[in-house]
Amino acid sequence: MSPKRGRSGRTNGGATESHAPGDGPARGPGPDVQALEQFLRSIGIDPRLDPEYTKTAELAAAFLAERTAGLREEIRPLQTARYRGHPGETVALEEIPVYGLCPHHLVPYFGEAQVRYAPRSKVAGPSSIARLVRDLARIPRIQENLTQAIADHLERALEPATLEVTVRSRHLCAEMRGVEQRVQFVTEARRAERG
Repeated sequence: MSPKRGRSGRTNGGATESHAPGDGPARGPGPDVQALEQFLRSIGIDPRLDPEYTKTAELAAAFLAERTAGLREEIRPLQTARYRGHPGETVALEEIPVYGLCPHHLVPYFGEAQVRYAPRSKVAGPSSIARLVRDLARIPRIQENLTQAIADHLERALEPATLEVTVRSRHLCAEMRGVEQRVQFVTEARRAERG
């Protein structure tokens, strides 16, 4: 059974995403430094007693704010241009960096995305597609849902004849805990020509 989608079509892990683009800030302004200091003390680190940790809460809050920015900011629309090529030709972008956060452990996964599509009447610039991938990865969610979200946004913006999105990532939640094995996780989303 696939996860339910909110109004934005975004999902968070397998739970419905309550924040839709254009709704304004979601879940507050971002990570709370004092809450992170309290968390550090709960695991046995007191930033007041050890100078090595004096800026840890502040730096962690900045990191988490950046990596979860998609929860508080609108996804910018793709910059498109008129396609003047021939039917059946394809456009491909490879090695687009992906840095996401697992919604279960808030541990990073990282890798690359590949986008390939056959345009009908519109194309998008490489930096616009790379920015879309980056911005969508700034919402903590499982890789499968990130891959689908990228495909959904590209399909709506470009209305291509065909579209394929592939994301290959390493997950630190598998490498640093649990099985402690390095594996590459591959997810794909395909959109075929309709009618």
